[in-house]
Amino acid sequence: MHRPNIDTDALFLFSAVFRTGSLTRAARECGMSIGGASRMLAKLRGLLEDELFVRTSRGLTPTPRARELLPEVASLTAGYARLFEPEVFRPAEVRRTFRILCVDNAVFTFLTPALSALFEKAPGIGVDFRPIRADFVKVLAAGEADFAVYPFVPSDERIRSLRLADDVFVFVCRRSHPLAELHGRRPLVRADFEPYRQVRVMTAPSNDPNELWAVCEADAPMVPDHVAVWSPYFLPIAQALRRTNLWGALPLQLAAKLVDLMPDLVILGRPRSATVFGPSLIWHERLDRDPASVWVRSVFASAKEPYADVAAVPIVED
Repeated sequence: MHRPNIDTDALFLFSAVFRTGSLTRAARECGMSIGGASRMLAKLRGLLEDELFVRTSRGLTPTPRARELLPEVASLTAGYARLFEPEVFRPAEVRRTFRILCVDNAVFTFLTPALSALFEKAPGIGVDFRPIRADFVKVLAAGEADFAVYPFVPSDERIRSLRLADDVFVFVCRRSHPLAELHGRRPLVRADFEPYRQVRVMTAPSNDPNELWAVCEADAPMVPDHVAVWSPYFLPIAQALRRTNLWGALPLQLAAKLVDLMPDLVILGRPRSATVFGPSLIWHERLDRDPASVWVRSVFASAKEPYADVAAVPIVED
């Protein structure tokens, strides 16, 4: 069996590029020159026979192969780091509650799949889900919370992140809705939604229209006169959609899970202009080398479930 010689520095560079989406920032974190990091990434691409990261408008985006490799790379780098630790970290001995800032969608979609693994390996661990605030970066920096889940990574050099999935807002309604029937006959356009009222979810940390959650929601044609229900929560909206002729805009990964649980719901499509965003696990640099935090992050990374393909969602034309 051929065993290519992969430099440990290359694995740390891989993790840093995955986390930052930037070769420049990754090189700085790893103490490399840009040229050296570029050559090392090129060599790693050749050894693994995959592009690993492709350049997009948001920076370097991991390929499916890179996402598959991340848990193994995280395990290898964590194991390498443990060689130089004075004590061996043992999850079973942890007695600690981790505070995670998020909305209900993040708990349901991205975090609960890891809970069984967390509790099985660390029975003394606790998880405290807390509402996210507009100043959550300051909350993380102050040590008042350990992690946050947010659709975009703040531009703060002290912040580290792990992208959990690609996501986009999609339109959802019940299967007996006239829009669903029309969707079965032809591609929908925005004008098709105008006769029907909608549910609007407002989960931004503040009501500032410049907040990132609001930007995501603005991709959907949400006209206030047409809003029948406002909610600060995602999950109860599913029941409202099942029992009424309302429609709503939900994140694709949440919508896909809800449709699996509730087959009477249907995903109608997404606006062509809808922004693809990356829900991410976010933490402050002060926890970068904290053994328990590193382990928790690795569990969240390895326990991720298969996610819906953004590119496969039908387009709702203007």
